[in-house]
Formats: sequence, structure tokens, C-alpha cells
Amino acid sequence: MDVSLTRRRLLKRGLFGGALLALGGSAVLASRDGLSLPVPEGLQVLGPREYATLQALARRAFPARAGWPDADTARVAVVADGLLARGDPSVAKEVKDLLGLFDNALAGFLFSGRVTPFSRLSPEEQDAAFEDWRTSRLVLRRSAHHALRTLVHSAYYMHPAVSAAAGYVPPEGFHDANAVVWKGEGPRPAPLTQKEEGTP
Repeated sequence: MDVSLTRRRLLKRGLFGGALLALGGSAVLASRDGLSLPVPEGLQVLGPREYATLQALARRAFPARAGWPDADTARVAVVADGLLARGDPSVAKEVKDLLGLFDNALAGFLFSGRVTPFSRLSPEEQDAAFEDWRTSRLVLRRSAHHALRTLVHSAYYMHPAVSAAAGYVPPEGFHDANAVVWKGEGPRPAPLTQKEEGTP
């Protein structure tokens, strides 16, 4: 699975989309608090509410099930924060804006008539709310659903326990993008030449 974050914008918004993303500042509904979670040290991109919103979404995507780690064990929002930090800053900002809109009670009221932030809905209501974004007639909401779902799934499947549960065991000496030295035995292999990288 490709978990890299490209430099291309996650969404292409018009004036209407930009106005929706600006909702998070006004009215009584917009100020309603979302879920509060202990914030882990070292977050580089996500703030406390954005972290809690993303983790709430991850909990619905990956609940506890036999043989697989749940979203809390996999620390999905923490890993996602690291992915965003290593990507383009404009993408990180856009994801932060999306999470703010997604958990915004005013936006929820305008879109669906609900007045409770997403992160404080019941599990069944959260599932319905996220599905409502997927099937929305608004491109902004459908694009946001795809972007957040991709980020959550990418972060979850990076956890070693998830790879093991899926039956994938990296070969010894497998390249670790975060490693500072070669982990295999013996000298590090020379990089492939252009001819070797191509098809025979």
C-alpha cells in the first residue's frame, strides 16, 4: 500500500467549498466541544481536537476484533500525524481544516440536521454520519470522506501487529524508511542501476 502523501492538493475547492471550511469559527453550535482525549507528546501537526476527531474516526474504522489490534493499540492518529508532518505543509493544513469541519456541530446541522459534534455521537451515529459524507451530493464532502479514510487506513496498516495479523512478514533486512543504517546482515547492497530497475 502506498502511504506517501503527494504534493497534489487533497481537494480542489471552489468558493462554496472554501466558505464551508470557514464555518468553524462562528455561532453557538460551532463552539460546541468535541471529544477530549489525552494528547500524546510529540504531535507535530494535529491539535488536541483534531487528534481526538481523527482517533474517533479510526475507532469506528478499526474496532476491537479477534487477532487484530484496535485503533488505540495501533495509535492511528499518532501515526497519521507523523505522515502529515513528513508531507507537504499545504496537505497537512487542508487535513486540519477538514477535521475541524468534520467535527463541527454547525456544519453537522447544516449538512444533516444534527447538533452534536461527530466525535461525541454514538458509534452507530458516527457510522451513519461518515456514510452520509461518502454519499453526499457535494464534491467537497465526498472528497473529504476519501481523504480522511485514506489517511486512517494508511496509518493503521503501518503498525507491525497489523502486518502480522494480515499474514505479511517483512523479509529479514527489509528496508525501513525510518532507519538510519542498513539493517540487513553484511554490507549494504549497491543501488540498482537503471537497467536493473527496468523489465528484462
